[in-house]
Amino acid sequence: MSTIKRLLIANRGEIACRVIRACKRLGIESVAVYSEADRHSLHVQQADMAVHIGGAAANESYLDANAILAAAQKISADAIHPGYGFLSESTALISLCEKNGIIFVGPSMESIAAMGSKIEAKAIAQALDIPTVPGYNGDAQDLETLLTKGNAVGFPLLIKASAGGGGKGMRIVHEACEFEGALKQARQEASSAFGDDRVLLEKYIVRPRHIEVQLLGDGHGNMLHLLDRECSIQRNYQKVIEEAPVSHLDDDVRQQLFDCAVRLGRHLGYRGAGTVEFILDADSREAYFLEMNTRLQVEHPTTELITGIDLVECQIRVARGEALLYTQQDIRANGHAIEARVNAEDPANDYLPEIGTITLYREPIAEGLRIDSGVAQGSEITPYYDSLVAKIIAHGGSRGLAAQRLLQGLNNFAIGGVKTNQEFLTSILTRPAFHQELTTQYLAQQFPNGWQPWGESMHAAIAAAALAMQQESAGCNPVSGTPWQTMGGWRLTQLAGTVATSHLWLKTANGLQAMQIQGRHGNYFVTLVEGCDDGAKSVSFPIKLYHSTDSNGLQRQWRVELEGTHRNLDIAIVGKQVALSSPRLRRSYQFVGLEESQLGEAAAGKSAGNDVRAAMPGLVTDVLVREGDRVEAGQTGAVMEAMKLIHNLPCPVAGVVAQVRVVAGDNVEDGAILISIQPDDESL
Repeated sequence: MSTIKRLLIANRGEIACRVIRACKRLGIESVAVYSEADRHSLHVQQADMAVHIGGAAANESYLDANAILAAAQKISADAIHPGYGFLSESTALISLCEKNGIIFVGPSMESIAAMGSKIEAKAIAQALDIPTVPGYNGDAQDLETLLTKGNAVGFPLLIKASAGGGGKGMRIVHEACEFEGALKQARQEASSAFGDDRVLLEKYIVRPRHIEVQLLGDGHGNMLHLLDRECSIQRNYQKVIEEAPVSHLDDDVRQQLFDCAVRLGRHLGYRGAGTVEFILDADSREAYFLEMNTRLQVEHPTTELITGIDLVECQIRVARGEALLYTQQDIRANGHAIEARVNAEDPANDYLPEIGTITLYREPIAEGLRIDSGVAQGSEITPYYDSLVAKIIAHGGSRGLAAQRLLQGLNNFAIGGVKTNQEFLTSILTRPAFHQELTTQYLAQQFPNGWQPWGESMHAAIAAAALAMQQESAGCNPVSGTPWQTMGGWRLTQLAGTVATSHLWLKTANGLQAMQIQGRHGNYFVTLVEGCDDGAKSVSFPIKLYHSTDSNGLQRQWRVELEGTHRNLDIAIVGKQVALSSPRLRRSYQFVGLEESQLGEAAAGKSAGNDVRAAMPGLVTDVLVREGDRVEAGQTGAVMEAMKLIHNLPCPVAGVVAQVRVVAGDNVEDGAILISIQPDDESL
């Protein structure tokens, strides 16, 4: 038995906070590490101690095994818990721990090494008679060999990074002519995320289900499965909704998955928590081994809620040398649990990741709900890490009850300052198909033309009215800061006997949208104007606003009366930015006044125009055009890496490249012009 009195958590965000909670229950002192960007993050505030480990970029901090070790030695930590992602499956970190007498809370180096390469893992599975997807996992990695093997497997096929998961380094190839370009991007993404650009090829199953089995071993000969999870609802191979146990699954197939997972775990002598992932062909009902994640999974709370077993606590106990307290007969499913990942992203804008300050944050509190989060009001969402804000997990006696509780929780989760995918998640849960057999094609089938929110104009009008009311109570006009207008636009015009009108301009992806606001004292008539002069169109909303209070007379939310209905909203206003959160829509709106509106394109931010612009701060990884090249609208002009993902930046218009302002390797700011194009109509 080993003693763990002080544990360092080599991670950040939600999972770091999750491990801190387990440490508190076990009476263990928790130590956070933080990068320059995370100096004021929630996990730093919650831990008993915190150590700075480097710069904002992950490879300067959370991916630096030597920096992690130095931090552990600095505060005399007994153990290191890696969480998930970053160094959670790093043999380099384990090696440093072993050499310096520090306990690594996770499996052995041999287990991680064996499963860390998808190529080796697949070979081990095949040797154990565990079915695997047909494909190629050889050592030869040159283009000619890979293309030849790809043709032998047949199209469509999947290119997958050998060294990692999470959807990074994956590309579907439908035809041989697409292979070279897809391989280049898969390798680039794999190298950036895992430091290893090796790939393997697999047959692409058209209607797959993604099912996984949770394992728990103790190194004393005990190897248990903690039932299964369904992770089929995915976007770009990133899980969106996860649940346990799996529904619509034959008992014999379920038992086959359990047997295969336990057989693999026993072969490895696996210690701690791990997950064996499978692909199930929804048509043939055949199951194939996909990979094993030798760490805690993001979706582990669903298993915890149906089994009553704390996986993080088990990890720590096993790392101390304890034997498991459970037998396989003790593992029973109690009801159903569903988890949704709330991300800072804009689903209506091709899921573009969001960065900024969370100006409003209030978690829902209800029976059967659990929130795992690493943020609070005032937290910063930076471009350096993934966009996960929180996980909301619902538990109920049936799948239907869990889904209903999850939907209610999403509707009552107030987040402002950055856009989130909450509306998108509610759309997933309310589709009739959600209660049928799921496949990884769910989102493509349910939203074939992409997803768009409802009521955008209405909510923009509410935001404008809230800003007008706030500015009115502050004694100024939102139009401008000039002395004449600061005295109050409504007051001056009403004294003249006319209806008071104020003007605002809303920043949108396409420029500035004019808005007119009439009224005062919480009663407003807001008009959104589209177009100009004779071609202008408008839509208007009569809005009444006032503050609701609780039993103690304290202001709680804004009360809005609109089109005969009353709604309670959370609204946060910082300057002319309005963050609005309601059960059906969460948005941040940026308004400008008269002077700024006259600046034209400069005030409109990242108006596409004729330029290829950076969608967010990041690294230019490839420039695919040269000055003088002819391009078509939609053709990829440059490729960027931001928030751990690769983004293809299309040319906005057809024409001739007039100027290329960047090269591969340049770091650029949000909205920076990368490529300028002279459009066809200007070149005639």
